[in-house]
Amino acid sequence: MKKFSITNSALWGSVFGCLCMAAIIVITGRERNAPMVGYLIELLGGAAAGAGAFSLLSWIRNLIVHAK
Repeated sequence: MKKFSITNSALWGSVFGCLCMAAIIVITGRERNAPMVGYLIELLGGAAAGAGAFSLLSWIRNLIVHAK
């Protein structure tokens, strides 16, 4: 099997995390004290969480495939 690129996975994870956080912001409709900064921080947090999760999953999958 082909190995996954951890960098590619992190890039796609950041995009996916940012989109998911944007959806959560739109669905909840919660107001912020500092709207632009608050939204930006939440979007960047979602991107970082997504990148971390996707790169971790890619790393684990590569370990499993390499062990076979």
